[in-house]
Amino acid sequence: MHRRALFVLLAAFGLSVLLRAPLLNRPLSAHHEFCTAITLITLHNWWTDGVAAHAGAPTGVFVNEAKPLLPPAQYDANAQALALYYFSHPPLAFDLPYALFVLTGTPPNALGLELFNVFFHLVTALCLYGALHQFATKGSRAPLFAAVLYLFMPAPLWFHSNAYMGDIFVQNTWALHVLAAMVYFHRREPTDGPRLALFGLTLFLAVYTSWLGVFAGAASGALALWLAKRDRDRRWLRVPAVVMLATAAALGLTLWRYTRLVDLDALLGYFVSRFEVRGTTGKDVDLLGSLRDLVLLNYRISYLPVILLLLGLLIRKKLKRNGTTQSPDRGLLLFVVLTGLPVLLDHAVLLPYAEHDFAALKGGLLLCGLGGLLLDQLPARSAYALLAATCVAGVLYFYRTNPMPGFDGGRYALERDLGEAMGREARGHEVVFFEGPAPEPQVLWYAKRHIVQVNSSDEALRFLRERNLHKGVIFRPTPEGLLHEHVEDL
Repeated sequence: MHRRALFVLLAAFGLSVLLRAPLLNRPLSAHHEFCTAITLITLHNWWTDGVAAHAGAPTGVFVNEAKPLLPPAQYDANAQALALYYFSHPPLAFDLPYALFVLTGTPPNALGLELFNVFFHLVTALCLYGALHQFATKGSRAPLFAAVLYLFMPAPLWFHSNAYMGDIFVQNTWALHVLAAMVYFHRREPTDGPRLALFGLTLFLAVYTSWLGVFAGAASGALALWLAKRDRDRRWLRVPAVVMLATAAALGLTLWRYTRLVDLDALLGYFVSRFEVRGTTGKDVDLLGSLRDLVLLNYRISYLPVILLLLGLLIRKKLKRNGTTQSPDRGLLLFVVLTGLPVLLDHAVLLPYAEHDFAALKGGLLLCGLGGLLLDQLPARSAYALLAATCVAGVLYFYRTNPMPGFDGGRYALERDLGEAMGREARGHEVVFFEGPAPEPQVLWYAKRHIVQVNSSDEALRFLRERNLHKGVIFRPTPEGLLHEHVEDL
């Protein structure tokens, strides 16, 4: 990377941080910040009890308080583990921030986790720059344009800062793998051992973070098989072998950690049940509704400015072509396969899960990469003007979705105020109940208590009686404010 490009990219990143600064460390509330709360609860459990006490498994509850509410007479070890822990994703996205908090001697906190997340926004932008640099012509501005676009689009601005979970953080480890895969495949030397090893290591990290890594491995393996057939070169078959090894190692390590808490059969049954909810072939899946949410809602609020830029530049290119055709660059095709096919597989297999707008974050490498390449075909003044306009539009759309504090109508403080009020009033020996809709994980995080949802006082007393417990406190939201009632079952 040229020094000038690095300076521009670092300056752009610094500006993106300043634009987000008022939203950092505000109370956890809306737009998937419940994911951040779940992560913080996991890290708090690990910090308090030691990671080994929880077998390195994520959890969305305060385990020491919740486990006594699952008596062995009613819940066997598997049922307890499935109720207490969150096995939906591999654990690397929890391991890394926990290591940071341990190294700094700082208890897990929202600002620390957000800053950790922001740092990896820069890492992913650098990886995107590097991936395009593998095939860009000398002096091309496309890698820099693409990286800057990625820094200022709405989805990266948010999901690389306030919202954090495994299926968001995988964007970073996958971007590392995309860069390693571009370096390896574009060199067209299947026997390049160091590059193949880096390819395998980054794939391991991606799979060990979330399921997008599995789809990335499938895409790379399919590409290598096609190259082996096209070039009649069996050396490319090393790639599927490395893919299988890296995937097996990552998933095997995940299973080893999680099966210290739950039997393998029960864990596999859990995965099946989750796929029935999140998978495209699951029961009662509204495919058209999910597809509509993905395309018309999630990609719109995540990347509308760069999508409009792409459409406009593609129409311009079509009109100027005058009937001539040009073969696409081999490096471009490689980039499209490595950044597009894994996302396509992810959406195709897990379409209902793609209703979450963070699923659209994954499309950013391809969209911003193509945007950078098309901008580079314009005269310098037009290219810079369009780049600036697109980035400004991205920031404004980001603020539209995530209003600045003071313009949120008090929304941001709701979960914090509710949780802190419950934490102050609840006594240490009481079971904490909430009468009404189940409280969000943000409420649990600020209360630092496990909270049981009930619909009435009688249900709370029955809950205590069935577990041979005696004291609890019931919180009720009312028009006059949050009321509480201490109850006792004698």
